[in-house]
Amino acid sequence: MKSKILCLAGGMMMSLAFAAPASADTLESVRSAGAIKCGVSDNLPGFSFLNDKGAWTGFDADYCRAFSAAVFGAGDKVKFTPVAFNQSFTALQSGEVDVLSRSVTYTISRDTQLKVNFTPPNFYTGQSFMVHKELGAKSVKELDGAAICVLAGSVTERYIADYFRANNIKFKPIAIEQTSQVQAVYESGRCDAMSHETPSLAIARSRFKDPDAHVILPEVIAKSYEAPLVREGDDRWNDIIRWTHFALVTAEELGITQDNVDEKLKSGDPVVRTFLGVDGDIGEKMGLAKDWTVNVIKAVGNYGEIYNKHLGSESALKIARGMNDLYERGGLLYAPSWR
Repeated sequence: MKSKILCLAGGMMMSLAFAAPASADTLESVRSAGAIKCGVSDNLPGFSFLNDKGAWTGFDADYCRAFSAAVFGAGDKVKFTPVAFNQSFTALQSGEVDVLSRSVTYTISRDTQLKVNFTPPNFYTGQSFMVHKELGAKSVKELDGAAICVLAGSVTERYIADYFRANNIKFKPIAIEQTSQVQAVYESGRCDAMSHETPSLAIARSRFKDPDAHVILPEVIAKSYEAPLVREGDDRWNDIIRWTHFALVTAEELGITQDNVDEKLKSGDPVVRTFLGVDGDIGEKMGLAKDWTVNVIKAVGNYGEIYNKHLGSESALKIARGMNDLYERGGLLYAPSWR
C-alpha cells in the first residue's frame, strides 16, 4: 500500500510538472536571434503595409520598431511577419512571432482563454459614422430620418438600431448583403451615411474619388480598443512591451520628440532625467540599456508623432486623435509614474 501511495504521488507530481508551462525567456531568445519577430497585418493602410519601396510602414509597424529600439538600441532589428487574423493567436502561441502588433481587439474571452497577455491599449476605437459632407451634419443626432448603409444581419446594424432608439431618432436602413458592396453603395449617394469602426471608415474614405467630400462624425457608439499581445508565462518580456508603450506616451506628456530628445538629455528636471536614463537604473533592472527610452524616441518619436504620421493630421486617413489623445487634452491615454 505504501508503495502504491508513493507511486501515485510521484505520478501526480510528474503530471503537474508536464501540465505547468515552462518558464520562457523571450528577451534572451530574441537577442540570440538578432531580431524581433513581430506579427503584423498583411495590408492595412495606416497600420501595417508594404509601401512602394518595399518597406513596412504604419502605426503598428512603428510599434515593432519601438520594441526593437528598446531591446537592441536601433529600430531596424525587426523581422516583420504578416499574419492573417484567424492565424494571429496561433502564430504567437507557437513562437512563430515574439509579439503581435496588429489590429486585435482586447476582449475578456481572448485575454482569459487563449494563453496570451494583452498589453495596455495603444489604439482606442469603436463604431462611428461617415456622411456626405454636403449633408452638413456635425453629429449623429442630426441624422434623424437619414438613409444609412448597413450590412444585413450584422452586429453593426444592431448597434445602430439600439443607438437611434435610445436617442429617440429614426433612420432608414439600406441593407446590403456583402461587405464589399457597402462602400460602393454609400459613395454612389444611395445612402446618407455608413457606419463601421473609425479606422475602416477612414481607409474607405481615402480610397474614394473625392475623399474631402466625406466627413467622419465624432460620436463612437460601440467601444473597441486594441493592444499588442505577448505569450503568457514571460513577465519580463511582457514588462518590456508594456513599458515601451508607456514610454511613447510619457515622451509626449513630457514634450520629448524625435527632434529634441538629445537636447532633453541636458534637462535639469528630475522626472525627465529619470525617464531618459540620465539618473537611476530602471533600464538596467529591466534587462535593457540605461538609455533605452532615448533609443525608442530616436527610432520612432513619441506616441503623438507616430499617430499623426500614420493615422492623423499628416496622413491620408486624417483620423482625429479623439480618444487617442492624452488625458490632459480629453483623451484616454495615460502612463503610470516613471519611478
